[in-house]
Amino acid sequence: MRGRGDLAPTRQIVFYMKQPLTYFRIIFVLIGSLFLVASSTFAQNVEFQAVVDQTRITLNDTLVLSFMISGGNIDLNVTPELPELEQDFDILQGPTRSTSISIINGKQSASLTLGYALSPKHAGTLEIGAATVTIDNKTYATKPITIEVTDAPAPGQAPQQAPENGQTPQPDVNSPELYLQAEVDRESAYIGEQMTISFWLYTQLSIAGYEIKQPPKFTGFWIEELQIPQPPKLQYRTINGQQYGVALLKRYALFPTTSGELTIDPIVMAFSVHVRNSRDPFDMFNDPFFSRTQPELRKSQPVTINVLPLPEENRPATFNGDVGDFTMAVETSSHVVKQDEPVNVKITIQGTGNIKTVKEPVMTLPESFKKYDTQIKETPFPMQEPLQGEKVFETVIIPGESGAYTLPPVEFSYFDPARRAYQTLHSEPIALSVLPKAQADAPVERRIATKEEIKLLGKDIRFIKTDAPHLNNQGSQWYRSGWLRLAYFLPIPLIGAALLYKRHRDKMMSDISYVRQRGANKRSIQRLKAASDLMAQGDSKGFYAAISGALRQHVGDKLNLPPASLTGDAAFQMLKERGIDDDTLAALKRCLDACDFARFAPVDATQEEMSAVLNDAEQVIERLAGKKSGRAGKDASAALLLFGLFLLTSSVSAATTDELFQQGNSFYEAGKYAEAISAYQQILDSGLRNGYVYYNLGNALLKQNRIGEAILQYERAKRLLPRDEDVTYNLEYAKAATVDTIEQKAGAISAAFERIRSYFTPQEAHLFFWLSYALLTACIIAFIFAPRVWKFRLMSIMLLPAFGVLFALILLLLQSSSGSDQAAIVLAQKVEAKTGPGEEYSTVFEIHEGANVRIQREKAEWIEIKLPNNVIGWVQNTTIERIF
Repeated sequence: MRGRGDLAPTRQIVFYMKQPLTYFRIIFVLIGSLFLVASSTFAQNVEFQAVVDQTRITLNDTLVLSFMISGGNIDLNVTPELPELEQDFDILQGPTRSTSISIINGKQSASLTLGYALSPKHAGTLEIGAATVTIDNKTYATKPITIEVTDAPAPGQAPQQAPENGQTPQPDVNSPELYLQAEVDRESAYIGEQMTISFWLYTQLSIAGYEIKQPPKFTGFWIEELQIPQPPKLQYRTINGQQYGVALLKRYALFPTTSGELTIDPIVMAFSVHVRNSRDPFDMFNDPFFSRTQPELRKSQPVTINVLPLPEENRPATFNGDVGDFTMAVETSSHVVKQDEPVNVKITIQGTGNIKTVKEPVMTLPESFKKYDTQIKETPFPMQEPLQGEKVFETVIIPGESGAYTLPPVEFSYFDPARRAYQTLHSEPIALSVLPKAQADAPVERRIATKEEIKLLGKDIRFIKTDAPHLNNQGSQWYRSGWLRLAYFLPIPLIGAALLYKRHRDKMMSDISYVRQRGANKRSIQRLKAASDLMAQGDSKGFYAAISGALRQHVGDKLNLPPASLTGDAAFQMLKERGIDDDTLAALKRCLDACDFARFAPVDATQEEMSAVLNDAEQVIERLAGKKSGRAGKDASAALLLFGLFLLTSSVSAATTDELFQQGNSFYEAGKYAEAISAYQQILDSGLRNGYVYYNLGNALLKQNRIGEAILQYERAKRLLPRDEDVTYNLEYAKAATVDTIEQKAGAISAAFERIRSYFTPQEAHLFFWLSYALLTACIIAFIFAPRVWKFRLMSIMLLPAFGVLFALILLLLQSSSGSDQAAIVLAQKVEAKTGPGEEYSTVFEIHEGANVRIQREKAEWIEIKLPNNVIGWVQNTTIERIF
């Protein structure tokens, strides 16, 4: 449509063409006007001012300071000369720079804003001095600003003014809505004594998120961050009649390293706070979901601690600076050794304190003894408060001369802050009998064996595994996962879904009505897209015809009727019988009426009118289709993403374990078996179960004549490497050095089943089962969709995975009934088995180091064991150890 206003330019152009002189005059006037506008713009004044968001604050508050430069001819890269801010304020953030350029009525103006977030260092009247800036050789200055700073209120001193007339009052500086509080459990402590600092959030606002902008500085402290619930748990407290949400954000254990007054600097955090768009409590946009957020910076107050020096009086000579409350245990690998043979000494310190800084206890040795570097293992207990832990010092000593020695007690001194006194722990003297080399072939006193002592030479047992692959966790019991157990029932919904899909596919091939209904939504979306293209082209008649056709075609597809027959109220009655609600029917009727009216109207519709009709038509089709939100799919995708991230973050790098493995191998090849044992044991202590590590550890133990422990490690290796010949050979070799020979009679069938059971690991049996189970399920689903000529062939193919599932189930049944998880090895040199759980019972039999037994039951510190010949007795739980 074209109105009167559209014709005027045409007539004016013709007029210009007829009078070219007037045309050039107008151009000249326009150019002159532009020069005048430009000159007036450049002549605009420059303004430079400083503003703050508030002039009365507390020590906990944040002050926003802005320097604004505006004018017509300013350099947006100019940098003002600021006053000295750091004397009275901490600069938490800034400068942030924002610029803008605007042209209004031909006048250009530009502005530059520099923003700072400040926090006061002390209370009182503070002044922000004048800032200056030079523009076009002219200097501009801001006015000084005075800030009143009051002391931060304690958590119990925060009154809140009530709102009046339905409006929110300005927050009182004595009742902040959002602040941080630093709390310490004590104001004074000794050097090395633990103290705890907690950073709490107090809020009356809705927090969308937070981050640490500046962590606290703990100058003069050893720090350990403590574990707290994540995400922080919000609790509510009423303070002077006002309710605050309180959450613990950070907690640290502090150990002072120097005496005097130490200051803990504040923590600075940025919060994203919900800002309501309406004060109407019944407004749906008052919900946090629809609200916007704004950043807020907060800092805690500094905390001063008085650290006391450790007393000089009564300080032991063996004191090395350890502070806390500890216990000590000392163990040796043997009390009877040969000259130049290693002895392992294990010292365990356990207790409360900074376990990471605990020094090695003092051990005094004769001059003829050689001491090697100590291996240290720390095990903190992070969930305990105050901090606790265990530290193990393992060292190797080698006697250079034969004889009977009594080593002095091991001493460990520490300062106990609770008693305010030094304490010294003493072990028992260590008695050590060192045999001369001439007695090298004689049996050692610790052995009870009646057999000939084995000679642990390189040719007697097979060598360690040096070319082992990556040390993966072969003992992982992934098959015990609860999710995997649920997967037993997964074929039921899969097969059910396959049957439903086959039914759907068959109907799509034979039922035209079903095909129309299933494809209605997709075709409607395509038609609406075509209508949208017509709207963009400005073809309103075609647009409304396309919308009407899309709606009628969609209803026709749903009712399996031709679109031309959908006239009058009959179609609406049929839709109502299908369960369509009255609101949807009314909306459909409005859309169709609007389309019919617009198609035959003499005036074209506007873009806004067509856009509204298109939106209504989309909503009507969605409601007719019963379209559901894709939120569930999004949630499922999010869950899968989180699960993938969990698998990614839970994968642990094995670089350290591989290095320890190679280190242990190097020690073994150099004949340093004690060091090799320590390296292999560190790998196992990390939770990794690997047959190669168990095998090598067994070799090192066997080299030190620790028969029982070697058999234990070989048995563990055999469970994970059942078909490894080296493991089997060395296990039999070690068993040949034991005292007890117990006959076990078994039939041919039982022996065959035992060979089958022990040939596979539980992991292999479960993997074989799941592969067969998955293949069988896939064959059944393929059978459902297969043509008739293929069904007989698939039935033959299904026999293979079916037999695989049956074999795996039998194998798993054999493994579960074998009681392998109750098998144990005797580690003590000699054990007297009792008829009951106690020393007062009579002895039923004796058993020696390396014997294989089966655990029946446990009671207190006693375990009932069963020998392979079915003899039963009770032994103390410290004399045996489970294989797994």
